[in-house]
Amino acid sequence: MQTEPLYWTNSYLKSVKASVIKVYEDGFATDKTVFYPGGGGQPFDTGWVAIDSGKWEVVKVYRDGSLVVHVPGESLEVSVGDEVELFIDWERRYRIMRLHTSLHVLSAVMYERSGYLITGSQIYEDRARIDFPAEEMNKEMAMEIVEEANKVASQGHQVEVFFVTPEEAREMKHLFRVADFSKYEKYMTGPLRVVKIGDIDIQFDGGTHVRNTSEIGRIKFLKYESKGRRNRRIYITVEP
Repeated sequence: MQTEPLYWTNSYLKSVKASVIKVYEDGFATDKTVFYPGGGGQPFDTGWVAIDSGKWEVVKVYRDGSLVVHVPGESLEVSVGDEVELFIDWERRYRIMRLHTSLHVLSAVMYERSGYLITGSQIYEDRARIDFPAEEMNKEMAMEIVEEANKVASQGHQVEVFFVTPEEAREMKHLFRVADFSKYEKYMTGPLRVVKIGDIDIQFDGGTHVRNTSEIGRIKFLKYESKGRRNRRIYITVEP
């Protein structure tokens, strides 16, 4: 059994009708879903599930192997074979998509500027952060990088998604913007998903993104932190 991750090929799907294929103590898995279960620094989606005439809030989503489990906020009786309709909180998801794509643009700017690769990132509902091994960075430089990212994003680069085999991925690893490529080795058992932004950035990525960088809006610098001897962290949000 597995859940088809519709968000992998179309991040703009807001709802889907699906069948329950497994029931858990805390929720249920379906044959397909629009809910992102979290991972890679991106939080899980929230939203609602409708069954017959009722509607329940989905407060948590997680992955159990190849299944995506939806957890309702209150007790919900479902059985294998039941038909449900799943709705994501689109306003929340779309903001996260904009934040996620903005981090990729920041990554591209840092790589073009200094050759630095990403050492970490995290997306929240209202902000995001990205880390680089850049000893010489300071707050003023961080703010310049964010402004440059705004210029790049406003150029309207198309965001593409495609899949490659593990063999193809290993041949492409010099193109990816992460400091430790070995962290992907555990995924090298089947097709890997790649997100490419115009000719400025390419990364392995399982999360959701906007179709064009012009959708990001304005990237706003929030905070700069020095995390240890080498690691430097930039916090951003998007407006409006």
